[in-house]
Amino acid sequence: MRGSSFDSGDWVVIHAKDDFFAYVDGWRGTVQGMNSGLYEVQCMRPDGPKTLFVPADQLALTVPGRS
Repeated sequence: MRGSSFDSGDWVVIHAKDDFFAYVDGWRGTVQGMNSGLYEVQCMRPDGPKTLFVPADQLALTVPGRS
């Protein structure tokens, strides 16, 4: 991770640190940009794409397709 900074197109995994994001803990997606200080992350799910707004401290860089 480059500090707490991610670029558009970076692959990230969500590591929930609180109950609010517990449901999406472990989801992987791509950074689309920032909105109101949160990273916009698009996660492809079986029922379609999901867009989440996640704080930097709950994201980590990952490799596409890795568990």
